[in-house]
Amino acid sequence: MSTDIGKSDFLAPAVAVADALAAYQAKAEFIRGVLREKVDFDTVPGANKPSLLKPGAEKLASFFGLATVFEDMMTVEDWTGKDHGGEPFLFYRQKCKLLRGGERLIASADGSCNSWEKKYRYRSQNRKCPSCGKETIIKGKAEYGGGWLCFTKRGGCGAKFTDNDAQITGQELGVVLNPDVAEVANTILKMAQKRALVAATLIATGVSDYFTQDIEDYQFVDAAFTEPKVAEPDDVDKIFPPQSEAAPASKMPAHVKGMKITPQDILDQGLSESVQSASWMVNKLLLVNKPLDEGLEICKLYRRWRIAGLEAKDAAIKTLAGEQPPAQKE
Repeated sequence: MSTDIGKSDFLAPAVAVADALAAYQAKAEFIRGVLREKVDFDTVPGANKPSLLKPGAEKLASFFGLATVFEDMMTVEDWTGKDHGGEPFLFYRQKCKLLRGGERLIASADGSCNSWEKKYRYRSQNRKCPSCGKETIIKGKAEYGGGWLCFTKRGGCGAKFTDNDAQITGQELGVVLNPDVAEVANTILKMAQKRALVAATLIATGVSDYFTQDIEDYQFVDAAFTEPKVAEPDDVDKIFPPQSEAAPASKMPAHVKGMKITPQDILDQGLSESVQSASWMVNKLLLVNKPLDEGLEICKLYRRWRIAGLEAKDAAIKTLAGEQPPAQKE
């Protein structure tokens, strides 16, 4: 502690209490009266706060009279993958500075994004029609001759193929590396800037008691993977056994019993490919406040219906009704 006369370590308030209360009230009224849900902020089931979106961050910065300046902090652009095992790699770190009066720095924060994040690194690949190139191939029903069909109701061309046509059976399915990383380079850069902007806005405007950032990034940045809608024989029962064959809830570890299921639990168990999809399942399958073990069994049943070929909405209806998918023929 300083011993100099007239000096003190006491940190005095920058503004009077009455002014602080007025500013806080103005901020609360702006949030309630101007910011719109699903546009400026959004809520994900399981999160205790809404997450601030880019439009909301921009409106808050404007409301407080803050100018936005971005600086490039680090860039890695390995287009050929020569330094990353043959796989292209793009990385951008951006700093967002929020200035008052054009030069006074109020807050700054960094944000980064790279092409190895799940959304950008991988693509969902279903069977494509050799004739029209669309992912509209379905398995033909046995009563109509079997084989494979480019389904016109999904926008296909109606082409038909035999059961053992190598053009269909030889295709690689599931999650594959994105062959067109260069096409998302600008998106990755903008995402780094957006993350930096939201973080800096939360700091500068003091709205962290209203909003968070991370959930929004998970919801809108994580992979938007769509599983193949046609399962090979026996796949459903191999991946997700019928509920009667699953481990009973009584055998769940003690620390799991009583826990409430969250979107992250669904993602961790491999029952969804993104937090956005997992959050949809929590809503549509009525999993809010469901115990973890019970919720996971419901999710498994839902996934079995999806792999059996049902669209998401129909699969949810079947799941809520407790119906079991038909066993796959050998």
